[in-house]
Amino acid sequence: MKPLRSMMVATFALTTFGGLFMVPSSVAAPEPPAAFTHPASDMAKPCQIKLPGGLKATVAERDGQTVAQLTDLASVHESFQSYWSDGHQYLVPESAAADPAAKGGISAYDTTALAERTCGITPASDTASVRSARQDSGQGYSLARLTLNVVGSNGKPADHGTVWLTNLDDNTFVREAVGITGTNGTIHLIVPAGHYAAAMEYIDPADSVQHVTIKPEFTIRDGASLTMDARAATVPIPVPSTPRPADLSTRTLAVYRGDGVNRGPDHGPWFSLTALAGTPALTSLQINPDAGPVTQGKFTVLTAFDFASPAGAAEPYAYHVVKSADRTLKAYPTTVDTASLATVRRSYTAGGTSGAPATLVYRAVPAWANRTGATVMTGFEFMTPGIRRTEYYSAPPDLTWTYLYEESDRQVDLQAPTTTYREGGTVDETLLAGGLHPNGPVGTPGVVTSCGACSDGTSLRFALQAEGDNTPGTQGRLWNYSTNSVSLKRNGELYATGDSDLDQATVTVPAGKARYELTLNSLRDSTPNRLSPTTTTTWTFTANPGHGKAVPETSDCPAGGTDCTALPLLYAYTNTDADLYDQVTPGRHALKLHVERQQYASGGQISGAEVSVSYDEGAHWQRLQVHGDKGDFTADYTVPSDASGHTVSLRLSAWDTTGGRIDQELPSAYLVP
Repeated sequence: MKPLRSMMVATFALTTFGGLFMVPSSVAAPEPPAAFTHPASDMAKPCQIKLPGGLKATVAERDGQTVAQLTDLASVHESFQSYWSDGHQYLVPESAAADPAAKGGISAYDTTALAERTCGITPASDTASVRSARQDSGQGYSLARLTLNVVGSNGKPADHGTVWLTNLDDNTFVREAVGITGTNGTIHLIVPAGHYAAAMEYIDPADSVQHVTIKPEFTIRDGASLTMDARAATVPIPVPSTPRPADLSTRTLAVYRGDGVNRGPDHGPWFSLTALAGTPALTSLQINPDAGPVTQGKFTVLTAFDFASPAGAAEPYAYHVVKSADRTLKAYPTTVDTASLATVRRSYTAGGTSGAPATLVYRAVPAWANRTGATVMTGFEFMTPGIRRTEYYSAPPDLTWTYLYEESDRQVDLQAPTTTYREGGTVDETLLAGGLHPNGPVGTPGVVTSCGACSDGTSLRFALQAEGDNTPGTQGRLWNYSTNSVSLKRNGELYATGDSDLDQATVTVPAGKARYELTLNSLRDSTPNRLSPTTTTTWTFTANPGHGKAVPETSDCPAGGTDCTALPLLYAYTNTDADLYDQVTPGRHALKLHVERQQYASGGQISGAEVSVSYDEGAHWQRLQVHGDKGDFTADYTVPSDASGHTVSLRLSAWDTTGGRIDQELPSAYLVP
């Protein structure tokens, strides 16, 4: 299929958030079709407002709500109260509350109105649903004076280090790191009164021991004093020995502290410390014992270690070892318990034989924190792709894993879906096998993900990245640039076009049931090798926006939508007996095709498929005989001897009993050496 632009005789241009949109001149309608749009990539800048008396406040969007906070707490000399009324937030000093007629009355402290007048914004909180939630929750605070005393491991006032402070009543009130340098061990703060957690990191300059002291919950009232003492961190966290010899890559201490309910980085990840092999901190980390468990919210301490087999090992292997607990321990393990591990046999495919390095970034996450939609890295390593290795993962039931694979030859980042491994279990995984193609996310219970293709009452909404691989739920993104185009037909007529991809894209559609054809073309114009230079995918489906069962609460509606229903798109995944460089030799091979419907969508049974193959970059095509049903199909093909130096391209179609289908072309999916 030719790119969308080359099919156009004449064009009409319209500039929107999504860029340049085009429509064939043959369309008789006086107006251009609807345009795919993308939300602005950057959040609106915070608005600085001035309260009566000269105090400044910052109004910014947090978790979909517009919240005001005093900008410089050090300049505050009296208590303030924050409260909500009819969707508007007020920051009121004690003097104004005692004498409402003074200084312009309480309305002068309406930060919502001040932000609208100052910056011309309509706050995100000024909606009926948020207004009701704010009134019901009674969110607000009174400010309190706090003296923070920090003591080093030598017993003297600390002159360096960091203190993390978070408010447990509402993490968005206070969630900050306080630098100790230049304070002479004493810091005066004004913060909302209430329940808190605090942690301090301090490195002893005498022996490079890294001390971490945690107080997971306490109360701050006006005039309170808090002491953080590095001498309490007496328990070493050793590097455990592995069952087989292995070299340490990274070590991480990650701490999660939140309410366990809300989303966003303010509500889960608290702080983390990661060190590469060879740095002193890898062998000199100490923590205070018996911090936790907590009575309010959630608290998890993770100690993570990543190991790789020694260079030259005949069969490469790796260990990803994590200890997860709801408190700091009195003693940390010195050896890895083999029975606690899961075994993963993983293949890392390379886009060429250049030996260019790849990067792996790991995330071990407490299961409860997945609801926040925010996680922190717990390990990473550099490796040469084109290998198979056995990897061993810690697999407690309250821990999940995900990873990012950055492959240099194809210049693509792949994000794997969240996985829970089972102690003693064995699974097989392959990264980047076959042609790159659009892929939708796959949700896991309790994990926040985007719905890949959804509709609400007025729009079709998408979160599809164009460079996924052949594992369901694994999505990809190029490092540099792809030239994309997208079009949508409604009941056979061209309805919408765009010159971007379908990652967080939306298009407004009329009400009512209709048949749609959605086409995405992706030209990877920066990839330095011959694999997967382009992809064309067309989905055919029937939808009735605003009707149907809503996706789970943890499946986010793309592009900022709400109340979404999953669209019945089909996704296709191919696999063949290629080597680890995506090469197939001349001769007979078997191709497997697996087809799935968009997660949470309803529809008929997947009932048929067709596959064609080309051995000369798409100049000629040969249709294969396909066997199978219910979404799993096979086809044999024979690469001719004169195909050496060329590539194997695939063209496939699959459909279900309701008329839904996918048509996809994967040029140069495999190399023929």
